[in-house]
Amino acid sequence: MTGKAYLRNLGEVLRDELYERDRVAAALRGGPKTVPELAAALHAPAPEVTKWVMAMRRYGRVRDLPKARSEDYYRYQLAEETP
Repeated sequence: MTGKAYLRNLGEVLRDELYERDRVAAALRGGPKTVPELAAALHAPAPEVTKWVMAMRRYGRVRDLPKARSEDYYRYQLAEETP
């Protein structure tokens, strides 16, 4: 294997979505996080975390918070924690 990180194929990532959704939710219970912060907390590649977070966002389980600057990362929060 080369120095590049191993990335799984999309089918594998999506197969694990239900399990990973619970892990993402648990990480977000500690407060809003960016995708890089979630990736570090879950010890998972950021591209995979992005897919899981976007699926959760699509189905209303998480929401993105306003950004202070346009170049900042979005921070995500569990939807059930929003007023």
